[in-house]
Amino acid sequence: MNNENPNLYSDNNEELNSTNAQQTSSEGNAAESIPSPERISYSVPMADSVEPDSIPMSDVESPNLSVNNGQLDSTNSPVSADSTDATDNTEKSAINMEFKPRKTPTWLIVLVCVISVLYVAVSSILIITIMNKSPNQPTPSNASTSSPEQSAQSAPALEDVPIEEHLTISESKRSLGARTAEGSLTVKEISEKVRPSVVGVACETQGAFSSGSFDSVGSGIIMTADGYIITNNHVIEGASKIQVILDDGTTYGARLIGSDARSDLAVIKIEASDLPAAEFGDSDQLEQGDPAVAIGNPAGLQLQNTVTYGIISAINRDIIVDDRAMTLIQTDASINPGNSGGPLVNEFGQVIGINTIKVGVSYYEGLGFAIPMNTVKPIVDELISVGYIKGRPSIGITGMTISESDYAYYGLPAGLLVEYVHPQSDAFKKGLRRGDVITHLNGEAFTSTAEIRKLRDNYKAGDTITLTVYRNSKTADIEVILMDEALLPATESYSN
Repeated sequence: MNNENPNLYSDNNEELNSTNAQQTSSEGNAAESIPSPERISYSVPMADSVEPDSIPMSDVESPNLSVNNGQLDSTNSPVSADSTDATDNTEKSAINMEFKPRKTPTWLIVLVCVISVLYVAVSSILIITIMNKSPNQPTPSNASTSSPEQSAQSAPALEDVPIEEHLTISESKRSLGARTAEGSLTVKEISEKVRPSVVGVACETQGAFSSGSFDSVGSGIIMTADGYIITNNHVIEGASKIQVILDDGTTYGARLIGSDARSDLAVIKIEASDLPAAEFGDSDQLEQGDPAVAIGNPAGLQLQNTVTYGIISAINRDIIVDDRAMTLIQTDASINPGNSGGPLVNEFGQVIGINTIKVGVSYYEGLGFAIPMNTVKPIVDELISVGYIKGRPSIGITGMTISESDYAYYGLPAGLLVEYVHPQSDAFKKGLRRGDVITHLNGEAFTSTAEIRKLRDNYKAGDTITLTVYRNSKTADIEVILMDEALLPATESYSN
């Protein structure tokens, strides 16, 4: 840079003004005609490939500002070594270069937040709607959009576990029809033989207040020496804790092996050995009038192992229990609450039935019932082998029947009013919904839950049935595959 522009800093440097006064008049006049700028701003050009923060401030060269034809001219030439002290001081001054990030406007942040919230809300609503919406919601008239085979395959498969024999039934000690039997025992001898095999079953339910007592007490019979015990399902149903009390007072904690509400049977197990297992007899050999002995815990453990004596009043009695038809043995041997799960014993000391119910009406006496041992055996074997009963047919619904007069009042036909349809059932996939009325099963009408159960139980899981369904003043038939009841827990509950 030439010494032609020192007046740019004349206001602050008196020594520089004295030096300028000794120059030629033409040069001085030219310099005087140019007004001194009050502020000069300039920028340093950067290479595109270099980040601003990576440039050392010591390497940045101050541009050379000069006056060219009355205009400020800026070049990148380095400062001359002959520059005055004022110029050197100016060029050596540090350049404050701050690179501040660009501030995002507040309104833009708010807008992004609002859009994000709306997106999440809409997405959640869509997901919930899709989940609640059934995959196929046709009316009954066009419900069969998928083949029965496809619907059946959509249900989870049960493990194919072989059923082993666990319960052994001894041969009868007399021929059918014989009026007397060699080897028959007295009641005292029967009691001495069987009583050690009878146990008390005490249960606590979840959340119950316990003060040394139990919520339910029943009976059971030791099946094997290693601790398998047969009792009733209604004795242990809903229990969070099960205890077994032996005849000698020894108490064991028990675990549930399996239960079946339809047959009212359950198997529990204690960890013990060398237990006095009972002998089981052939219930098909029973005759009306045969002696019968019941042993159990009526009214709780205070009356543990009470023995009552009677006869076989009837065999193959069809009794409706909780809207389920059960074929039972009828006896007049006293069976009271607490006897449930205990044994009904023949004259040879063989267990030929599991006590289950008594008609609880004040003007009925001597009406007790037991599950035949030949009915118990396959269920117990499967409960121990698998833990549940496979192949039980189920539509997969719960509902209630109303009398024809009540339906007439509401303008509906008689049948079963559907209250719930299991989402994994074929009935659900075929469009059956809550509020529908099933009027016929395979063309047969019914007016009670016992009737629809009986119609359903004529088939097995995997069979296809036709349901006549009433909805919105229209009637249509839909084909439904009966599901395995074990796949659809907490369903197939009907009430009147």
